[in-house]
Amino acid sequence: MNEELDRINTEQEEGISLKELFKIVWNNIALIIIVGFWVVVLGIVYTFVIATPKYTANASLQMQVKVEENVGSEQSALYIANTIRGTYNDFAISNTVLASVIEDVPELENTSISNLKSQISISSPQDALIIYIQVESTSPELAQEIANQLIENSIEIANGTREDRENIYLKDRLSLLDEATYPSGPSSPNKVLNIAISVILGGIIALGVVFIKEAFNNKFKSPEELEKHLKIKVLATVPGTIKERKVVE
Repeated sequence: MNEELDRINTEQEEGISLKELFKIVWNNIALIIIVGFWVVVLGIVYTFVIATPKYTANASLQMQVKVEENVGSEQSALYIANTIRGTYNDFAISNTVLASVIEDVPELENTSISNLKSQISISSPQDALIIYIQVESTSPELAQEIANQLIENSIEIANGTREDRENIYLKDRLSLLDEATYPSGPSSPNKVLNIAISVILGGIIALGVVFIKEAFNNKFKSPEELEKHLKIKVLATVPGTIKERKVVE
């Protein structure tokens, strides 16, 4: 019997807690709207004013693997293709290749190899003999130029026509598939995504401010709350707020 009463009391307390939660939100709806609004405004200002637009240029290479050169075995050809793919991914961003790109692109005169490397992304699907190169820069012209120069120099260095040494895995195995074209628009920041994040973040921050405010508020807001915490019965209440009662007096 006691356990049943405890269960009912617990359910009642949980129901009251949920009710109080919505009441806190409703009573502070103006604060929530104001805080959320300004967080969204800051997000919009950052996206459209502060954040620097970046542009991405895309280019691609084709791996050349002939089955008849590998004892007529398709499996051997696929093995060599995977070797070329993995080798080129590291070769294209090696110090030798990147240094040559910096040397050939005047705008990169004061750019370090590590900085240039951070602007380059290389990928290739497992089931295709194609290598994709992406270059991101604050200048669309520079992104395009870096991508094309990177492909040109990496092929020349791999074939040994630019440097004294050649790469035995890549020599005569790479050819240009698509040159990088002028980026039609910025690839970042993502304006729609940033605004959506600002709205969600604004709501979270606004609710956080409200609950922190309520956590530091030690006043009793209703007779029910007084009875709940002090375990006493409230016989009567004086209507009106403290300010309203002072005006009456």
